[in-house]
Amino acid sequence: MVEVETEVAWVGDMAKAEVLLSAIEGHDFADIELVTECDGSQVGIRIIVKGDDLRKVRSQVDTLLAALSVAESNFDE
Repeated sequence: MVEVETEVAWVGDMAKAEVLLSAIEGHDFADIELVTECDGSQVGIRIIVKGDDLRKVRSQVDTLLAALSVAESNFDE
C-alpha cells in the first residue's frame, strides 16, 4: 500500500496563529503542530496530512485550507 503525505506550513504572529489553530481544531485526519522556535515574535503552524489515497488527502487539505482562509479573512477584517 502506498502512503500519501503532504505538509502545509504557515509563519506569522501569535495572535493570528491562535485564530487559525482554533479554526482547524478537531480535524482528526491531520497532525497539527504549533512551532514556537521561529525568529523574534514569529510562530509557525505545521500541518501534516497522511493517507493511503491521493484524492482523500487532497480533499482533506482542501478542507483545511478553506477553514484557514475563512479564519484569516475574518481576522484581517
